[in-house]
Amino acid sequence: MKFRIHGMFLSLFLALAFCLSFSIEASAHEYTNSVGTTYEHSEDVNISAADVNPTDEVQMKKFVRHLATHLDLIQKDTSLDEMTRQERSREIVIFARDARQEGPLNNGVDIYVIGVTPRGAITNHGLHQSLYGYRYNSSEDPLRTLLGDNVPPLSDNVDPRCATYDDGNRVACAVRQETPVGLITTITGFHHAEDDPVAQAPICGDNFTFMVTAKQLEDETNLNTKKELLKQYVQEVIATTKKLIQDTAIEVSLEKMAQGIPFNPLDPGTAAEITARFYEKAPCFRKDPDLRHGSIYTFIMDPIRGVAFLSGNDFTRNGQSVSLNDEHEPIPYDEEGKYFEPNILTVIHRTLTDTPPPDDPNLNDIEHGDNGFFRYHWAHPVNTELNTPDFLDRGVVPGRAVKESYIQVEDLNHGIPGQNPLLLVFGSGFYPDDLPEDDDDGCSIAAADNTSRSALLNLFLIASVLFSAVFLRKRG
Repeated sequence: MKFRIHGMFLSLFLALAFCLSFSIEASAHEYTNSVGTTYEHSEDVNISAADVNPTDEVQMKKFVRHLATHLDLIQKDTSLDEMTRQERSREIVIFARDARQEGPLNNGVDIYVIGVTPRGAITNHGLHQSLYGYRYNSSEDPLRTLLGDNVPPLSDNVDPRCATYDDGNRVACAVRQETPVGLITTITGFHHAEDDPVAQAPICGDNFTFMVTAKQLEDETNLNTKKELLKQYVQEVIATTKKLIQDTAIEVSLEKMAQGIPFNPLDPGTAAEITARFYEKAPCFRKDPDLRHGSIYTFIMDPIRGVAFLSGNDFTRNGQSVSLNDEHEPIPYDEEGKYFEPNILTVIHRTLTDTPPPDDPNLNDIEHGDNGFFRYHWAHPVNTELNTPDFLDRGVVPGRAVKESYIQVEDLNHGIPGQNPLLLVFGSGFYPDDLPEDDDDGCSIAAADNTSRSALLNLFLIASVLFSAVFLRKRG
């Protein structure tokens, strides 16, 4: 059973990745991905969101084909096969994020894309990314039509399935398409409020009960104790993630057995089903009080390009890369007293490998279990006066608050024969400047960290998840 469950991890995190980002040119039918491949499609589907009339079915059909084609180009990019499925998911993450930004694929008001799993879970919402992982109630139109069995698969001459709603004042259209996480329904034209009951939050349940809670971590004022709790918290998140995958796999297997269907976890359809059901719990990483309180939250990110697969603070940051420059002085320094380089991702790579990162982005020295505590400048989720507006446009870190994080590399295929590594970074952090000024430990951070870190390295990986700008140290 252990092999079967761990075999699902790849599909699981591809699902989380699907909700994220891409770099689209102003022409709307040409764009370049993060590894330099330029995609183009025919003018037949080239229509921008600003030109779509929400009552015009012909225009809406063209627009949904436009969005679906962009995604399909990534799915069919054979150059990505030379890398890994994780690489493909990363590119889809990047596309989905830009599709949430106002531009050729989103008018910022009522014309945008929504991605939905076969079970109705929202993988991407062009207006309300906080609904990531919520499930749609498809018992009534227009969703009954848009998510029904008659929605056609994407093809060059597909005729999308459409539904008129809002007393005939709007039309929405949908197609189905294959992605690294299985079948997804791509919808345009369906517009609703963030608090509309048509989208339902998950029930998080007992899986999200923690020995070390976000509130306990937030309230701790002793620096060394806080760091110990932070590591335990992150490891509990990792354990929770794995337990959720296991429980989901068991749930699916029991259902299939009851139907007389053999359970094969390596079957793509079965993997997609497990992925979709786990994915529905994603909002719990943001909303559960044990996981998020005050300035404490979790994140999962790709260790190579630093793309955030899941930010427990703000789902709109899913797909954001930490490859950002630190413009604030002084740059926080590590426990050896050395100043960090100004680019955050460079620091992460250098810390992971204990050597300067090579020009080749394939950092083979990053390994399962690499971990560490690091300081850097970042946005503050509570004290927003320290945050930097338009930071992505400028390519700089999102704030000047000093943050200390613990992160840990987990290979979700670790121990599975014949499987390529699937490395992800789990972590969380706190803001040392929020601690009381009379905290005696505040003057001896470096020495305390050197003392405690050696002992912490011997602890077994149990579980956890962190936010989006981190620094990893290779275990000694």
